[in-house]
Amino acid sequence: MVVRISVRNLIEFVMRSGDIDNRFRDNARMIEGIRAHQTIQKKYGDNYKSEYSLKNTTNIDGVEFKVEGRADGLIKEKDSYVIDEIKSTNRLLSEIDGSNRLHWAQAMCYAYFFALDNKLDRMNITLTYVSVEDYSTKIFREEFTFEDLKNFYFDLLYEYLNFSKILAKNKENRDVSIKELDFPYKEYRKGQRKMAVAVYTAILDSKKLFVDAPTGIGKTISTVFPSIKSIGEDLSDKIFYLTSKNTQSKEALKSVKILENQGLFIKALSITSKEKICLNDEVKCNPVDCPFAKGHFDRVNDALKDIIDNEEIMDFDTITSYAEKHRVCPFELELDISTYADFIICDYNYVFNPNTYLKRFFDEVIDRYVFLIDESHNLVERARDMYSFGFSNRRFLDLAEKLNKKKYKTIIKYLEQIADSFEVLYNKYGKKLYYSQRDPIEDFDSKFIKLLKPLQKYLVEEREDENYDDLLNLFFDINKFLKIEEYYTNGFYSVVSYDENIDEKIFEIKCIDPSLVLADTYKNARSTVFFSATLSPMIYFAKILGAEDSLKLRLDMPFDQSNFTLFNREISTRYKDRNNNVVHISETINEFINSKQGNYFIFFPSYSYLEDVYEDYKSRFDDEIIVQDRFMNEKGTNKFLKQFDTDSAKTAFVVLGGIFSEGVDLVGDRLIGSMIISVGMPGVSNERNLIKTHFDKQGLSGFDYSYTYPGLNKVYQAAGRVIRSDNDKGIIYLVDDRFNQYKYRSLYPKHWKNKGVKIVNETKDFNKEADKFWEGLVEKKEK
Repeated sequence: MVVRISVRNLIEFVMRSGDIDNRFRDNARMIEGIRAHQTIQKKYGDNYKSEYSLKNTTNIDGVEFKVEGRADGLIKEKDSYVIDEIKSTNRLLSEIDGSNRLHWAQAMCYAYFFALDNKLDRMNITLTYVSVEDYSTKIFREEFTFEDLKNFYFDLLYEYLNFSKILAKNKENRDVSIKELDFPYKEYRKGQRKMAVAVYTAILDSKKLFVDAPTGIGKTISTVFPSIKSIGEDLSDKIFYLTSKNTQSKEALKSVKILENQGLFIKALSITSKEKICLNDEVKCNPVDCPFAKGHFDRVNDALKDIIDNEEIMDFDTITSYAEKHRVCPFELELDISTYADFIICDYNYVFNPNTYLKRFFDEVIDRYVFLIDESHNLVERARDMYSFGFSNRRFLDLAEKLNKKKYKTIIKYLEQIADSFEVLYNKYGKKLYYSQRDPIEDFDSKFIKLLKPLQKYLVEEREDENYDDLLNLFFDINKFLKIEEYYTNGFYSVVSYDENIDEKIFEIKCIDPSLVLADTYKNARSTVFFSATLSPMIYFAKILGAEDSLKLRLDMPFDQSNFTLFNREISTRYKDRNNNVVHISETINEFINSKQGNYFIFFPSYSYLEDVYEDYKSRFDDEIIVQDRFMNEKGTNKFLKQFDTDSAKTAFVVLGGIFSEGVDLVGDRLIGSMIISVGMPGVSNERNLIKTHFDKQGLSGFDYSYTYPGLNKVYQAAGRVIRSDNDKGIIYLVDDRFNQYKYRSLYPKHWKNKGVKIVNETKDFNKEADKFWEGLVEKKEK
């Protein structure tokens, strides 16, 4: 029986105790800690090897432990070696006595590994404390015999042994069940077997794969099943099923449960955000405000053993029930469970976001991961948001004005200096948008770091100040900015802009092209699979998602193509023509929804245009129209959709690219038609034009990358609401003259090209073709 674990996870599991306390003092060294490490490591000469990888295999009581990690440093001293462990701190170095055994623990493991490998009878360890204030150091040094190190390490393994046996037993049961596991349905749908084989082959060959799979193929089970089979064939150790929406997480969990009913034994976890899973009245992670945080680490190992030993699929309900039973934080519990889970369902953030990714997996990669990226077209804009951040001068000026002038002189000085930097940029570049690959960052970077030091002192000592929350948020935002800056590469821009209406100057890091940072993240996985019903044009998504070297698979629509039809009316919906065509749009909608009684979605390019057409429509027609609210929450969304049943005849005016464009399953007669007004282009903006310029410089069509392709993706998503199953029947109605241009027709999905789009510019043409379609379905049914 084999157990793989990192040195850090082993130490944390065996030696942790006490409370969760995420109040400021425990979070004050985010970026500075990293910088302190790097500064100290650079000071050493050629005899110092930083981030030195070490591993060990040890058998105890029938369990084979494979443990590995990276020492901060390995120092060569004549005929001896020293393991260096670096700890950054904001405490006074004079207060530190080097007695914290937890700080020595990792280094002792690394020292044992190195001594064993090199047949050394003793090793030295240095524990280097470095001040984040000025990078000064205090070094403690101890010599350990080989036996001392061995005894310490074996004590850790024995302490971990009982839990290890649970893990080993689970792994053995898992592997046996996977080998015996068959596809859960008697037959594959059209294209489904091809997709499942492609996913397995990509994992086998350590490749990336793009799959453009129309709705109805069964994408979720077609990725979940082969990826789980890869674990049983010892090709992978852990699967990350990555989603952008909660509905996708539920579908993934549903697929795992289906396989469980077929005999699969696996530890599967669905991670819920801290805000949603918190059992406390407020999300305050400290022993004063939360009873689950107080003593959490004294109880969490028992909770972990309990849930891992007794549960296979661990979702929100399961985790919260065990958290309540053992009085531990459910969010921290699920993060601990993730270490031992085989299949993890989570948001994109936990893998890709530079500020929230799961460090326990990706700072030290010891396992073979597979990334399954559901609805991966969403990753483009999500990644841009993850790696972009900015500030306005007003934020710093307002804080400087509110703070006590006598008490907080230093903080006010730096706030004003930062605000002055905006003025310098404004004077240099004028009242216009300015962007560059790098220029303005350095000035902000140095001033932010100067501000952080007195800000840390304030946040530790001035909890009762009325501006505390504002300064706390600023502190974290600056750290977020500095973290994103570490990833700054080609495709990132420094952007300076000016809002004349409110006299506000803005400075931002903008990630325009996330391909390089995403490509770097894929290196953490053996294989990455991108799949969606709307990955067209695939060359665009492969480029912008940093995976041009991927395998590519396009699948046909699995349903009878006679169940749907495509119409196009050539009305200009360009921004300059929209107001002139409101009446024409209203009449076209009226013809459409009265051609057959049933439920319809009408997708508009914006709320403002939706409102304009709605006002005109209601003044001339009596049809009942339901309008999407601008600020609809999840409860409101569910209430909205419940109005559409098999016996209703309702029409909804909704926004293209909004909450009803994606992830909505109104099967059967719950939706018989969708009209998409416009080609979906994003509104003209500085950011969109910057995207255009960036890709133009690469010799690509910047306009298409910035406007055409994202717009068409929204169109395909909206059109996909109509045909969701074998029994769905309906009309997809495209309203814009550009849909009939060669450029757009060449970008249509395969099943659209096969079907063809009928031009119906006259009422008589539409009525004739609509009647023909519906009558044809009746005749087919009668046969």
